[in-house]
Amino acid sequence: MAFAVPTPDHLPCPDCGALVPVGADAGVHVCDDEQRLEYQLGELKPDVDRFSDDFGDWLNTPEGRLQQWIAERER
Repeated sequence: MAFAVPTPDHLPCPDCGALVPVGADAGVHVCDDEQRLEYQLGELKPDVDRFSDDFGDWLNTPEGRLQQWIAERER
């Protein structure tokens, strides 16, 4: 038994995430700058969250401890 997959009427814009119509009206979408920024920041959130953990791990390495010592000494 085969099932037909319905064709979506709207798809998310790859730049801002807004739903835009598929087909003839697809060319009229103009991204909102604020929405584009929020969408891009949302995509980066996992990397930003991971940075804090990665930086903390690096600070516990010999090189990280040396860099902390240098930074404190140069203050």
